[in-house]
Amino acid sequence: MGHAYLFEIGCKPGITDPVGRGLKQDIDHLGLGRVKNVSSAQLYRVSGQLSADEKNRIVKDLLCDPILNESRDPSPGLRHPLPKGRGPTTLAFSLQGEGGRRPDEGSRRAMVIDVWYKTGVTDVVGDSVRKGIRDLNIHGVQDVRTGMRYHLEGVTRRDVAEKIALALLVNPLVHDSIISAPADPPKRSGGHAD
Repeated sequence: MGHAYLFEIGCKPGITDPVGRGLKQDIDHLGLGRVKNVSSAQLYRVSGQLSADEKNRIVKDLLCDPILNESRDPSPGLRHPLPKGRGPTTLAFSLQGEGGRRPDEGSRRAMVIDVWYKTGVTDVVGDSVRKGIRDLNIHGVQDVRTGMRYHLEGVTRRDVAEKIALALLVNPLVHDSIISAPADPPKRSGGHAD
């Protein structure tokens, strides 16, 4: 049986994160909470059997723009499971020596919101990534699902993060969300029980 590998791809230090900046402006404009900074990252859950070399090739040759992006360790200090039904084993992965800096590094005052498509909802980006992996001549992948991660620096209360998620990030009909903070048990929405 395969594994589920989680890849987090975000902007390199010094590169403007337009998604994060836009979300911070929306949060400020709507008065949803005090946010010091917002950074975003794309999440990819790749199910199958992959060697270390294949994981490196997927990140370097497909998921990361070498000028703008870096691969980050998706889980240090966070207890971030994947949504229910997303594979028997979750292995966090990042390229060694390729950044690895988390946006909230050094700060424990950040909530993190992960947004994924619900099981059964078509994920066209995931389908394209799976095709791209096949084009790299890597054949051990059964499924790819995509999501987004938002680091809300300065937000320390779960209820504020939930309000931001529901107002700006999640359509409950098609998305599941996971809200957590460093060393904090995650809280799922979207009808899944822990």
